[in-house]
Amino acid sequence: MPALERLITEEKAQTPMQHTLLWQNDKLRTDAAPAALRAARTEPGALFWIDIAEDVNASMNMLATTCALSRITLDSVRDQQERAKLVQGKEYFHLVAHGMTFDTAAQTAVTPKLDIIFGANFLVTVHEAEMPWLKRLWDAVRTGKTDENEMQRGAAYLLYAVMDALVDSYFPVLDDLDDMIDDLENVTVRDTSNEVQARIFRMKRSLAQMRRVISPQVEVANALITRTGETIPREAEPLFADVHDHLVRVFEVLDSYRDLMSGLLDVYLTTVSNRLNAVMKQLTIIATIFMPITFITGVFGQNFGHLPQVEHDNGSAFFVVLAAMALITVAQIWYFKRKDWL
Repeated sequence: MPALERLITEEKAQTPMQHTLLWQNDKLRTDAAPAALRAARTEPGALFWIDIAEDVNASMNMLATTCALSRITLDSVRDQQERAKLVQGKEYFHLVAHGMTFDTAAQTAVTPKLDIIFGANFLVTVHEAEMPWLKRLWDAVRTGKTDENEMQRGAAYLLYAVMDALVDSYFPVLDDLDDMIDDLENVTVRDTSNEVQARIFRMKRSLAQMRRVISPQVEVANALITRTGETIPREAEPLFADVHDHLVRVFEVLDSYRDLMSGLLDVYLTTVSNRLNAVMKQLTIIATIFMPITFITGVFGQNFGHLPQVEHDNGSAFFVVLAAMALITVAQIWYFKRKDWL
């Protein structure tokens, strides 16, 4: 044991955004050295968790030597555009998942990538973006404030804790989206500005992105049960089945939101059409009111040398014509109101 203690305290060649937890001999140690982690990887009952944030490339060599990762896995970790998947390596599995947040100011979805590499005695999480839910879980495991001692129970239960926290982080985002869609529904029926249309399209684009991210993760959650063999023991399978059910629920909610936005776009287009029809009706009524007046003024304003109404006018014809035009206008307005056109 003294030699092992020296390994833990001596070697500290880690990046500032890399943290480790090592469970060994019923003790939890933080920020263990890579040599101690390599020794613990093959020791029965030991388990370590490495969390790497932001500076991913700086930790690739350490991961390759500590966890015996292949070049394909390391290249996949570096690639930030991969979809969710579960790949089996030599004595480990590589799981790609995505977080989900929504920027309310820019009204855009953010789906940062999360790489999870796990084996019988270790779990590694790699992410360039900050993930507050993962930090909270890390702190809870480090301080022993979780309901279960995941580090003591094994890698499968620690993996479940990470996956469960990941899926739970989706639901507050869905609640925010629900509130924004409700607000957008209220705005759509009373406002036909271009800004409303832009908001609808931004929301549709964000929902499509989230749905595209969640869809393969449903398959991955199912594969964790069917393809991992003894790495995930049978007694832990119901836990991952619960994660799968929650992902299906998230996918269905996103599907319903997407349908709502499609219907909302139809409502917006209908509102625009109705508003245009109302404006055209008002303009048509105004034009109709002026048509007989314009006809009368046109007749009396003909430019001929001899006009009866001019030659025999004693000054009263002008006022008679004005009264007639006013009477015609009043009669038209009365008729339009009776027909509910006004």
